[in-house]
Amino acid sequence: MRTASSRYVPHLTVLASYLTLALLLTYPLVREFASAIPGDGFDGWQNVWNLWWVKQALLVRGTCPYFTDLLDYPAGVYLYFHTLNIFNGLTFLPVTLNAGELVAYNVAALFSFVAGGYGSYLLALWVLQDHPNRATLPTLLRHLAAFVSGFVLAFSPYHMAHLLGHMQLISLEWLPFYALAILVLFRRTAYQQDRRLWTTLAYSAFAAFLLVLVALCDWYYAFYMVLLSVLFWVGTLMRCRSMGEIVRQTAALAMVGLLFLIATGPLLIPMIRETLTSDYMVPAADSVERLSADLTAFFTPSTLHPLWGEWFNSWADRFTASLSERTVFVGYSVFVLALIAIFTRWPGAALWGMAAVIFAILALGPLLHVGGQIRFGGIGPISLPYTLLAQIFPLLRISRSVSRFAVVVMLSLGVLAAAGSAWVLQNVHRRVHGRISRPLPFLIFLALVIVIGLEYLAIPYPLSFPETHSFHYQLAREPEEFAVMDLPMDYWDRPANLLFQTVHGKPLVSGYTSRPNPLAPAWRTPVLQTFRYLGPDINSGDAAELAETVLADLGVRYVIVHKHDLPPGTYRAKTLDLVERVFGRWPVVVDDAWLKVFRRPEMVSKRLPYLVLGTGWDDRTWDGERPARRIRQSPATVQAHMPIAGEATLEIEAYALGTAELHVIAGETRKLNRLSLQETPVLHCITWSLPAGVTTLYLEVTPPSEVVTVRRIELYMTDPEGKCH
Repeated sequence: MRTASSRYVPHLTVLASYLTLALLLTYPLVREFASAIPGDGFDGWQNVWNLWWVKQALLVRGTCPYFTDLLDYPAGVYLYFHTLNIFNGLTFLPVTLNAGELVAYNVAALFSFVAGGYGSYLLALWVLQDHPNRATLPTLLRHLAAFVSGFVLAFSPYHMAHLLGHMQLISLEWLPFYALAILVLFRRTAYQQDRRLWTTLAYSAFAAFLLVLVALCDWYYAFYMVLLSVLFWVGTLMRCRSMGEIVRQTAALAMVGLLFLIATGPLLIPMIRETLTSDYMVPAADSVERLSADLTAFFTPSTLHPLWGEWFNSWADRFTASLSERTVFVGYSVFVLALIAIFTRWPGAALWGMAAVIFAILALGPLLHVGGQIRFGGIGPISLPYTLLAQIFPLLRISRSVSRFAVVVMLSLGVLAAAGSAWVLQNVHRRVHGRISRPLPFLIFLALVIVIGLEYLAIPYPLSFPETHSFHYQLAREPEEFAVMDLPMDYWDRPANLLFQTVHGKPLVSGYTSRPNPLAPAWRTPVLQTFRYLGPDINSGDAAELAETVLADLGVRYVIVHKHDLPPGTYRAKTLDLVERVFGRWPVVVDDAWLKVFRRPEMVSKRLPYLVLGTGWDDRTWDGERPARRIRQSPATVQAHMPIAGEATLEIEAYALGTAELHVIAGETRKLNRLSLQETPVLHCITWSLPAGVTTLYLEVTPPSEVVTVRRIELYMTDPEGKCH
């Protein structure tokens, strides 16, 4: 007779086994656990910052973690669409406080392996109990087969590839738990005899809670689980024997959805509103197609494999996605085990097989890619179902990396591999029991795990060490509140700057986030724009003249040039030349192989007026002669920064596709100036008296349907002769 404690032995053994395997298969991480993180040192530093920021927001600043003014200072940025992964930030906060962000990051990574594997193990264990001849499958063999499922999900090439830096994607641990909760909910709803509402509510609430945990790791995964729930619901309805059963199943799933929406409403409402009313989060037109899975990628081993990874590298380089996004290899041994489960008609195999196929097709994105090509002879491009899905769900317009649907493929194949392993072990046990050594089924189980492990192998796993500088620690010791400007900052900011901020804690006037910030100062403010575009914008003026004024207003004390981020060649030379032209006369406090740091002069020699772009503007373009921006939404706004009150002249060079007027309205006074525009650029000058400080100017297009492009808009103290510059 089994004791109560003996029931937990298999589960504790499974947990310990997954932990041991995680330490082995991520080697040499265990050796550098407190000094490095797994991955390529790109997005990984962003996720280290996420852990640090959750700690800062909750315990130091006492603010909501979903907004920070430490990035894009002083405007700040909302982090609703950033991969904040707040589950890990909250769960491993004690580790962050006691051992630091690097250890917390690594603990969170190990947790994803152990908990994800264990969840898939429980899911498979529950599925395997459904076999009509389960009496012929001993308990031990069922546990061994279920272990295979957890191994497939936790150590899949998909998981190992995203370990390169996507903490939100390696946090797949709640997916199998949620899938199991939904299956149990449908089972209880179908067969409960008393049909008590509170029972259904309790199971629905638990499933909704798990879906919330999924969402707090990654919103992509939450959406995938919603789709999987619908698939389970359809499969369940096909087995319903009465209309009452159909109603109960539907109501149970609807209850899960309602409870989930209530719990996540404070996050979902602003996200949905912003997604439907703004387009700055919509990726480039080719992003979805480029970051989709290739059909052959499912059968192309990971290039991280130490033995034959290089053999497949030339083929994998044909894929359009990056290494982490293109790696969706399922494993030939896993594929064979899945086929065994399907062809032996294991109960439930058809549903899991359908899930694997559907999500694999969705992972292929809007167009079929084979070997990186979308045209095959005279055929192609071939549209795929993702296009229809994107039309049904408008929120998918901000989606970028479609290949991530593959996580559900691995979840499904894990369950099928467990069923296939169970069939193999069951038949071996049946044929050799009593005649050959009883450990033989266990040896076959070990062989299955070893074969799968050899296909999935990715050791030694790459590690990244934080390359902080002594100057960052010096910054941390300076008590005053001031900001830092990191260079280079052309078009995108480096995640390593976020790592440096976890050391010095000072605000950054730019910052790397998962989605662009529409009001980030770097895109709209003189001097910052010059380094963002490595050239002028319509309002940027002379960066060398404005640098002291603009950076003083932004509270910037230091400009840090990261030399190691400047590769040899024209780009490096152009950036360093621009740095010397703008900041060359400022005091230099550090100049070594890694950094050159300029300190802004304490006293601004001469404060000058300047303009900062506000709302209503399209992105900067180049019209062949100079920068240009279209007015996307009238009225567009501009903030006029005046050092002192006085007469100022506003210069606007603009044109329209037809005949239009541009009404320029100044702040609270509502003083109106009408400018007539033509199809050729014309320079207009407006002179008026402006107060010291910031005045908002409104540029209103009449008629509103007219397309107006501005090539230059600048502000300066009025010339005594009253002439435009």
